[in-house]
Amino acid sequence: MFLSFKTRKRFIKAVFWVLVVALGVGLVGSSVIWTSLPDEPVQETPENQDNPVASQMEKAEKQKDIAALLSIAGRCAESGDVQNAVRAYQKILNVAPENSAARLGLVEQYFMADNYPEALLQVEAILKKAPDHQKALYYRGLIRAYGSEDYPGAVADLKRFVSLAKTGREVEEARDLIREWSAKTKN
Repeated sequence: MFLSFKTRKRFIKAVFWVLVVALGVGLVGSSVIWTSLPDEPVQETPENQDNPVASQMEKAEKQKDIAALLSIAGRCAESGDVQNAVRAYQKILNVAPENSAARLGLVEQYFMADNYPEALLQVEAILKKAPDHQKALYYRGLIRAYGSEDYPGAVADLKRFVSLAKTGREVEEARDLIREWSAKTKN
C-alpha cells in the first residue's frame, strides 16, 4: 500500500501532534504530582534508621492512617514483637481513642505479657462503650481468673460471653474454664 506524498505528510503531522499532546499531558501530570509532595522530607531519627517498623509507624501516625497502624501492629503481634505492637496500638488510640480494635489488640498484648492491670484497664474501656462486646467479656473473664483469682467474676463474664457467642472454639474453651473455675469457687 503506497500513500501519496500529501497523504504521507498529513499522516506524519498527525502522528507528530499526537506525540506532542501525549508528552505535554505527561509533563503536566508529573508536575502536578511533584508539586503535591511534601516540601520537607520525613526526618529519620537514628532510632528509626535502625528500626524500619518505627519509621513506618511514624509515617502512618503523621498521616493519621489507622488502617496502616493496625496492619503494623498486627504484623508486630504475629511476629512476637510485643513492644512495637503495643506502641502501634497506643498510637492508634492517640489518633482515634474510640477504636475498639486497637484497645482489644492492647488487651491481647498485655494479657500475653501477664500485664493484667493494664489489660483490665483496656478491656473495661471497651465494655464501658459496648457492654456486650464478646471478645472483651472473654478476656475480662480470663484476666479476672489469671490476674486476681476472682473466679466468681471470671465465671460470670465467661457465662455472659457464652450466652452471646453461642458457638465457636473460644465458646468451648470458655465452657471448660467455667466448669474448672466453678469447682474452685465451691472448694
